[in-house]
Amino acid sequence: MPFQYKNRCRQVYYLHQGVTKTGKPKYFFSMTLKDNCLDEIPNGFEVYENPNKQVFLIKKEERLITDIEKQMVIAAVEKNKDVYSIVDVRKNYIAIYTAKPSSLDFGEFPMSQFLTSDRMKQFLNYMPEMRFELIDVKNRLFITQRYCYRGSIDDWIFLGAPDKLSNLVKKYVVHLGKESFYELF
Repeated sequence: MPFQYKNRCRQVYYLHQGVTKTGKPKYFFSMTLKDNCLDEIPNGFEVYENPNKQVFLIKKEERLITDIEKQMVIAAVEKNKDVYSIVDVRKNYIAIYTAKPSSLDFGEFPMSQFLTSDRMKQFLNYMPEMRFELIDVKNRLFITQRYCYRGSIDDWIFLGAPDKLSNLVKKYVVHLGKESFYELF
């Protein structure tokens, strides 16, 4: 039976194997079932679903972020009712992606009713807003960055000095979805 993965939208993806121009194997997910489907994930690989529901097969990487650190950020984000967020962990980063419901246009339909259902939340697109980078594994020190969308920059900018994650989360997550976010630098 072909390996399949359901993303947050309950869309089913099948794992396929192809070949690069140099003859090496390449792996990809597709919603269509074809002859080149694999029955299992190759050794050394894992499934990754990005915040916008795209599914990839990536090489396994060492995780430096603990579950407690991830949960600390998730708890802080869930308290912030100004934005809808997804927390994504990659190697030494904890990133917060947000979707701003006020930017959606549903005419007379009340946004609060639309987004109360998990089914409807899956149609939001998420943008990177903030991330915490682990820079000292031994002492568990992080730095904070926010994404700058100015055309000349479009990159991460640093905020403040290194500190414990709990202090940084308290200091910066409250600004998500507010005008004060753009004053952070």
